[in-house]
Amino acid sequence: MVSVSVYAQNDPQFTQYVFNSMYLNPGATGMGGRTAISAIYRTQWTGYTGTFDAGGAPVTQQVSASLPFNALKGGLGLYASNDQLGGGSTNREISASYAFHKRIGTNILGLGVGAGLYSRILDGGEFRPREDNDPSIPSSRVAQTQPDFSAGVFLYNPTYQLGLSMKHINQPLYGFSTETAQSPLPRTMYLNGSLLIGVTYTLDVSPMFVIKSDFKTIAPEMGALVTYNSSLWAGVNYRWQDAASFLIGGNFLNNKLRAGYAMDYVVFGSSAKAPTSHEILLTYYLNPPRSGKKSIIRTPRYRY
Repeated sequence: MVSVSVYAQNDPQFTQYVFNSMYLNPGATGMGGRTAISAIYRTQWTGYTGTFDAGGAPVTQQVSASLPFNALKGGLGLYASNDQLGGGSTNREISASYAFHKRIGTNILGLGVGAGLYSRILDGGEFRPREDNDPSIPSSRVAQTQPDFSAGVFLYNPTYQLGLSMKHINQPLYGFSTETAQSPLPRTMYLNGSLLIGVTYTLDVSPMFVIKSDFKTIAPEMGALVTYNSSLWAGVNYRWQDAASFLIGGNFLNNKLRAGYAMDYVVFGSSAKAPTSHEILLTYYLNPPRSGKKSIIRTPRYRY
């Protein structure tokens, strides 16, 4: 049985997921008609300290590039992430993706695949085992790297997007000791989408959601952004049994640069966490759209 409960986090989580569809779904690679280079920095439970040692708050960095590639009838993408979980544990990932784009009326359907390497790093010297000389915990820093694959479908329209994907299809195995069995990186499914609703000529509202599942637990998130003149936005998001979030950002330099900030406030299990998390997103476009008033057919400014 799959339950709606706290999700066992294996992948980095980002509050500004609506701007990071390619990471969730390789089918979104190259969508939107623009080459985008992005960087995200997230510090989770800022200021959290362990019982014995300083630090311990998870920190995540990610860089990515997504570009349409007409010669291949689709798009190409690449991302790399460094997820420092605290307590001597770090996950690192690099993945390349390709999506085939098929136009269906006013929609574009993306069929994408991703392939890369996923590394788990464990520093046994930073662990505090219950028993000294525990053979299941390495005494030094060790790392294991395995191939990792993903696939997804993504439907793009100027006013709505919907995607379904699966990461870690091959369930790579990791084991840091001969005393314990290898543990797989579980398959993870993502369902994400957003809708652009024009309220007035200069004001849009965009509901958004993402649902994550490792087929044992489900973790839904949902929120909405209010955008003024396709340039400035603010919104809220709620992560089930975890945190409520506030988002703010804008498009600058003639729509060449997007900058966004999100703050999470823990509302569930706060006794075991520091109360706030912070996230910064920067995206630079190599071929931005024309500046000025938007056209009659609205184009979302905050998807990829």
